[in-house]
Amino acid sequence: MIYSPQDLSLEEFAGPEPKFAVFGHPIAHSLSPQMQNAALKMLAKIRPDLAKSKYYAFDIEPEKLPDALGQFLEKKFLGMNLTIPHKEVVLPFLKEIDGLAESAKACNTLLASDGGWIGFNTDGYGLEGALNLAFGRRFKGADVVILGAGGAARGAAFYALKQGCSSLAIANRSKDRLERLVGDIVAAGFKCAGLALSPDIKIPDSAIVVNATSVGLGFSDAPVLDFSKFPKDAVFFDMPYAKGRQTASVRAARAEGIRAESGLAMLAYQGAKSMNIWTGADIGELENVMLEAIL
Repeated sequence: MIYSPQDLSLEEFAGPEPKFAVFGHPIAHSLSPQMQNAALKMLAKIRPDLAKSKYYAFDIEPEKLPDALGQFLEKKFLGMNLTIPHKEVVLPFLKEIDGLAESAKACNTLLASDGGWIGFNTDGYGLEGALNLAFGRRFKGADVVILGAGGAARGAAFYALKQGCSSLAIANRSKDRLERLVGDIVAAGFKCAGLALSPDIKIPDSAIVVNATSVGLGFSDAPVLDFSKFPKDAVFFDMPYAKGRQTASVRAARAEGIRAESGLAMLAYQGAKSMNIWTGADIGELENVMLEAIL
């Protein structure tokens, strides 16, 4: 079920138990409640404080985010996840920001504290875990190409750089947004190439290529690249995901013999890291439960 901030007046949200949610606009596609509630059900067996806890999905427009943050703090929500379009919008309204999230200028995880919210970014952690699961690849020493320059791309870019990738290129259609991200990366002391995003951009041999745009969320979306020109030793990871099917980009890549995967495992691993931040629960156990819940 999808809720709005007005629904916070319902009796369901009146209890003192810790509560959790994901904010997005739109949000109907999100599998986060499915996997996070599976994790909470597991934790409730050993954590009496979480016995009545639930995780909800709220559709919140960007202009309503500041008011919503205060409302949810009052209703004893302990943790939040943020997806499109809130990851960058939220920054001015946080009490404190973790180092990685501050570098990336994007948050996907919030933790309640006295007087406000603390922001984190678990996207990079989730992405690398999914890359390792699908391809046995990690960022250290790799050539990395990220498609997109929004909040998800920011989290991935700074995580890859801090893990020691060999090179990083960002490709995006919007020149202004691309220049802002590349500028932030250079200002942080790293090197980065900026590219215009087109179907036939040049990909280094053996690169890790990550689609961090929203292309792929829609059923009718076309592939994000021309995979007939894609290096055969490179791998392609699509952050968008769809329950029960692969994205058009993953299907097109695999048709050309390229190793490709979409974002379900990333969703599970970044979500497990979020729950670990909120509750201190063992992250490995959380990853297994969440991935099983959405596959």
